[in-house]
Amino acid sequence: MADPNIRRKDLPGGLRVFSEPLAEATSVALGLWIRAGSRDEMDEVAGISHLMEHMLFKGTPDMDALGIAQAFEGIGAQENAATGEEYTLLYARFLPEHLGRALDIMSDMVLRPTLADLEREREVIVEEIKMYEDRPDQLADEYLSSLIFHEDPLGRPIIGSAETVRGVDHDTLEDFHSRTYTAPNVFVVAAGKLDPDDVEQMVEETLSGLPEGEPFVREARPTPPESRFFFKFKDTEQYHVSMGSLGIPAKSEDRYAMAALNNVLGGGMSSRLFQEVREKRGLAYAVFSYHQGYSDAGAIKTYVGSTTGNVEEAVKVIVEQLGRAIEEEVEEEELERTKQQLKSSTLLALESTSARMNRVGRGVITGAELLTPDEISARIEAVTPEDIARLAKQHLRTDKMYLSAVGPKELDLGRYLNGS
Repeated sequence: MADPNIRRKDLPGGLRVFSEPLAEATSVALGLWIRAGSRDEMDEVAGISHLMEHMLFKGTPDMDALGIAQAFEGIGAQENAATGEEYTLLYARFLPEHLGRALDIMSDMVLRPTLADLEREREVIVEEIKMYEDRPDQLADEYLSSLIFHEDPLGRPIIGSAETVRGVDHDTLEDFHSRTYTAPNVFVVAAGKLDPDDVEQMVEETLSGLPEGEPFVREARPTPPESRFFFKFKDTEQYHVSMGSLGIPAKSEDRYAMAALNNVLGGGMSSRLFQEVREKRGLAYAVFSYHQGYSDAGAIKTYVGSTTGNVEEAVKVIVEQLGRAIEEEVEEEELERTKQQLKSSTLLALESTSARMNRVGRGVITGAELLTPDEISARIEAVTPEDIARLAKQHLRTDKMYLSAVGPKELDLGRYLNGS
């Protein structure tokens, strides 16, 4: 870690503690990170990490679900949890004087979940899956991931399917917890008004019961699908299209250049996609690009939601802008504006203790170096037009790009990527 304000302490068994004291803060953000996500699951139990996240809130031997909620509310904490492709996270934000109690509650949830009401919670998640199925923009993204990461767990939905979630019984979940929630797989991050010595002592006292274990080995191995294009019929008012290809890992030295490329392409209201598709032609309300970085892989994607009558022209314009990014270097004025946007969005976020805690946690998960604000600014400033052009040539070639679409009728959108 390059940021000297972030302290790391390795405890017996492999448990790690990361603390970032912030003298000007008025709160503490605490995260219990588990290095286990959807990419670490077997196909037949896809979604079990997310199910386990839900079950952490269903009770411990000392508190039922209501007791957990009341315990957090009793200290005025804002608590939640999240599951990603590479992690499960339990987190809370509270006033500094409640650090010890918050850690007691969260440690008990992670160490000793009773897994009560499993049948009921499985059905809650099935309803959540159905909710996502009613969001065609999200479906388009999921189908695109399944093309980019074909036959690799990174291409599966984090939440799993109704079939796999319903197939997880109590014994399977208990076995998953005992094998996954182990000292080498768990680390704690605290950021805000705190004393690192106090944090480390409390963590050692409360989480000493974690068993030994082995971390998951991760290596993305996508294989080319039979077709680069996928269509899903859905009787929607809008036509939803996602296009993309493999990107770069979150820890790559090119990560700031990739952020700049994405920002120029479709990262904001002055971006090329927004201006060309929405402002100049009125072809769509929503159009943007985004990059998803993991520990050993990544994906760069674009999205547009348009009417069936306009979507072909919208895709054509997007493809033209992808070609422009490859063929023309970014001009200095556009690059300077992009750098200012990136510095502002990145550094302003660091005013939040929750954002600080998330930054450290994601850095640990992905292996990305944790830089000081000044170092981040310097890395962004160092991005050149040549860097952006190089990445565009590597990752925006339409003959290597995938496309997924959700809409009321099948259209031959793939021909635009093939140059016809």
